[in-house]
Amino acid sequence: MPARELNIATIDSIQTASKEEFAPYTIGLISDSHTWYDQFEKQIDYLNQHKNVDFVVHLGDLTLSGIYREFIWYHKISSNLTHPLITVIGNHDYLSNGEIMYQEMFGPLNFTLVYNNCLFVFMDDIVWEKNVEDPDFDWLESVLKDSEKYKYRFVLSHIPPWSEDFSIGNQYYFEMLLNRYKVDLSIHGHSHHYQYRESKDDDTNHLIVPSAKNKEILFLHIEEESYTIQRDVL
Repeated sequence: MPARELNIATIDSIQTASKEEFAPYTIGLISDSHTWYDQFEKQIDYLNQHKNVDFVVHLGDLTLSGIYREFIWYHKISSNLTHPLITVIGNHDYLSNGEIMYQEMFGPLNFTLVYNNCLFVFMDDIVWEKNVEDPDFDWLESVLKDSEKYKYRFVLSHIPPWSEDFSIGNQYYFEMLLNRYKVDLSIHGHSHHYQYRESKDDDTNHLIVPSAKNKEILFLHIEEESYTIQRDVL
């Protein structure tokens, strides 16, 4: 493996630049590169043209089959990014021995980041490719239950709660935790097409990041009073 625990090193560098009090910032969002490497390279080039991006998150499915060479290709292309990059695991990344390779290259499957007094929770919510094992909702609740001190709370995982990968019980429990702890926005990939679900009654909003094939990039601008989503087509 050419690189190890990249997410850990990236989070250390991001937190070094973080402010104790809230300050506005912007993150880039991409997902589902699979084998669309030409489009993925264009996404990286486009992100590099935007100097005001604090960091970038890839929402998973960096590979198609979870094999070694696909992880290498992803790393080779993403290494050209001039912004810090955090990579979430996707269901395709579990195939073959992909789970092991992901952990070697990027680090833990579940982790958090605090940036400018905002909490980012990165969660492995793969089910089918993980022997139909439930996501670790106990861990999710443990990091959300004392999060009211943060300006914003974001949960990022590959699969959205309403996906067919989830049982009705898992969908209900996932969304219950998001709403109970007043998560401002949950961000996912997997569906390949842009979608924004604005909830009612102050529940959690949901954002789907499109695949590299769609030649789109999302920018999330977090301001004092609210956040805005910028959708750019390459």
